[in-house]
Amino acid sequence: MKPVKPTLKRQPPEIFKPLLWGLKWSAIDIWEHRHDIILNTVNYGSLKHWRWIIRAYGKEEIRRVLQKRLVTEFHSGSLNLARVIFSLSKVRRERLSNEFIYF
Repeated sequence: MKPVKPTLKRQPPEIFKPLLWGLKWSAIDIWEHRHDIILNTVNYGSLKHWRWIIRAYGKEEIRRVLQKRLVTEFHSGSLNLARVIFSLSKVRRERLSNEFIYF
């Protein structure tokens, strides 16, 4: 099933600024940057952040995004909590051979 774009405004609430320091704030789009928003929320977010991503994306989309991330991208406690909240059964252990790494 193809995910449906959220109907919320295109930028996350101001409370996300500290979590998204690596992105230009004025250019953030909540759908196009959902991978960064979700991962940073899981690793660094408060309960307010977690509630917002659940409302904005839904648990199914969050699960899809997190399953595409490498296990090394998570803090261990954060990953354990995400596994419980989002019924996350698997996370990738290695990159696929056709993935490129840009520096």
